[in-house]
Amino acid sequence: MGKSLDETGERGGQHHLGDHEGGGPRRQIVRPAAKAIYQFVRFVVTLPVLLVRGRRGNIDEVTVYSAHPSFFLWLPILVGFISAAIVADAPDWAGFFGWLYVWVMLYFIVTLLYDFSARKLGLWVLIFALIWLASKYVEDIKNVAVLSTVFGYLASLQPKLDVGTATVLSWLLLLPWFGSLFDMALNGRKRFTPNEIGEFHFGEGSELTDRAGLRFRTKYRDVLETILTLGGGDLLAVDNHQNVIKRWDNIVGLFFLWNDLDRVLHQRAAVMDTSDEEREKATEH
Repeated sequence: MGKSLDETGERGGQHHLGDHEGGGPRRQIVRPAAKAIYQFVRFVVTLPVLLVRGRRGNIDEVTVYSAHPSFFLWLPILVGFISAAIVADAPDWAGFFGWLYVWVMLYFIVTLLYDFSARKLGLWVLIFALIWLASKYVEDIKNVAVLSTVFGYLASLQPKLDVGTATVLSWLLLLPWFGSLFDMALNGRKRFTPNEIGEFHFGEGSELTDRAGLRFRTKYRDVLETILTLGGGDLLAVDNHQNVIKRWDNIVGLFFLWNDLDRVLHQRAAVMDTSDEEREKATEH
C-alpha cells in the first residue's frame, strides 16, 4: 500500500514537473518581455523626476536602453499635435507655426543624415556666421544683394501650417514611434551589475559579458541626437589596450544616468581590489 502511494506520488510529482517544464519556454519569453516593457515604461514616466531630483541610495544594478532611430520622431509628433491644436483655435498663427514645423522637420532630417559633435557643430555655426556677416558687409558697403535675395525668396513662399496635414502626419508617425519603444524594450535593454553586463534580445536569447578588465567611456558624438534622446549618448567598453570591445549607441538619458553607472563600476573595482589584497596576504602567509 505504501509502495503504491509512493509510486503514485512519484508519478504525480513527475506529472506536475512535466507540466511545469512544458510551460517553461513560454514563460521564459513572456515574462522577460513583460518585465522589459514595464521597466521601460517606468523609466519614461519617472524620467522627469530623475532629472529634477536624481536617484538616491545604493544601487546594485542599472538598466539602460538603446534608442532606435525612429525614437527621434517624438519631436515632430509633439510639435505637430501642439501646433495643429493652437492653429485650430487661432488661425492667425498658421504662418508662425508653419515655419516652426518646417524647421523641426529639417532638424529631424539632419539628425538622421549627419553626426554633429560639439566641435563640428560649433565649427559649422562659426562658418555660417562668417558667411552671414560677409554677406551683410557686401550688401551694406557694395549695395549688392547676396543672402537677402535668398531669404526674401523663402519668405515670399509663406508656408502655413495646415491643421489636417500636421495632425494626420503626427498620428501616422506615432506607429513607428511606438515600434521604437517596443524595440527598445525587447532588444535595447542593457543591465549593468558589479560583475557582468546582461543583454536581452527578444526571440534570440540573452547575452552576458564579464566586466573583468573592461573600462567604460561615454561619447556624445552627435549633439542633435543627444537632445532627442534626452541626454543620450554612446557607451563604450574598452580593454587595457584601449581596444573597443563593446559599444552601445544612443543610450537614453545616459548623461543623467552616468552617476548610477559609475557607482556600479566602482563597486566592481572595489571587489577586484579586495580580492587582490586577500591574495597578497595569503601569499605572504
